[in-house]
Amino acid sequence: MKYEQIARFLAGRPSGDSPFSKLEETPTWIEYSRRCNQAWTRLERTQLSKIDTWTKVELKETARDPATVFYPFGGPDFLYAHSFFPTASEYVLVGLEPFGSLPPLETHTEEQLKEYLDQLLGSLQEILALSFFKTDDMKEEFEEEETNGVLPILLFFLARTNHDVIAVERVYIQRDGEISASEDHQSPKKRGAQITARRIWFQAPGSPPKRLYYFSFDLSNHGLRTRPGMAAFLKKRAPVIGFVKAASYLMYRKEFSDVRSLLLADSSVVLQDDSGAPLQCFSESEWTLRFYGRYEKPIQLFETRRQARLAEIYATQGVAKPLPFGFGYRLSPNQSNLMLAERKRSLQ
Repeated sequence: MKYEQIARFLAGRPSGDSPFSKLEETPTWIEYSRRCNQAWTRLERTQLSKIDTWTKVELKETARDPATVFYPFGGPDFLYAHSFFPTASEYVLVGLEPFGSLPPLETHTEEQLKEYLDQLLGSLQEILALSFFKTDDMKEEFEEEETNGVLPILLFFLARTNHDVIAVERVYIQRDGEISASEDHQSPKKRGAQITARRIWFQAPGSPPKRLYYFSFDLSNHGLRTRPGMAAFLKKRAPVIGFVKAASYLMYRKEFSDVRSLLLADSSVVLQDDSGAPLQCFSESEWTLRFYGRYEKPIQLFETRRQARLAEIYATQGVAKPLPFGFGYRLSPNQSNLMLAERKRSLQ
């Protein structure tokens, strides 16, 4: 399968001389492409262009390094990981959603095609409009027979951010964090001996290839301790850039203390909203902290996770710089918050 062609087709962009060229002449795909273009134009205006301007100032040192971006609880949100850190060489996305597969779209009737594309665009509406995926909604959508995972969403984002998709591979992570390719795989004799992940090779025109790893993985303490290859895989890439957005405040809970420790131990930089690691985890002796936007309290669903100390910092005049875009659970720029934590000394 030529993933570049299907990625462009799913992104509402012409795929050239491909098995999908006839489908792109149908009223169904033409209307789908129009809706994709309309949504993307709006997203560029309200979010992506503002993020690009912001990162060139606030992340001008950090964003230029070809590091690995670790995005726990990010699911298939390659879009925002890339928007903030476009020069990264690797992106490691972790979610509970399955990777999934692609149906033989070139054999679909126009009615079947319309149903599939409507489902795909429906699963994308939230992140295109709200900046995050709703996990419960995704779970329901991925129970559909054809939209059964994150692969089409990842391909959509890669094509829409002007990348060519080179290959999609199944890889196996050993307990020591080493990677074995699918052709070398043998069924593990012990449970937890290997972790299955997907690796997508992609590149921008004129640039070297990059890698996107997607792990369908339980990041609770139980998950990390049962399958230690995940932590070992990240440690081999340290120091990484940690990125956390709309993470359901899971790292406030003791049963997610291991992933919180992993994030802080292996990162040279962490960019997060208040749903990431609590402020108290960032020692002033180890981290330089910068604050952006506005913080009063979390949304109602997570209102018990309010941090009094963080509220005090944001209430101090002149501490927090403006944030010109919405982020995380609060879409409005005058309600969103971001914290940039930079380690004062390099990881050894």
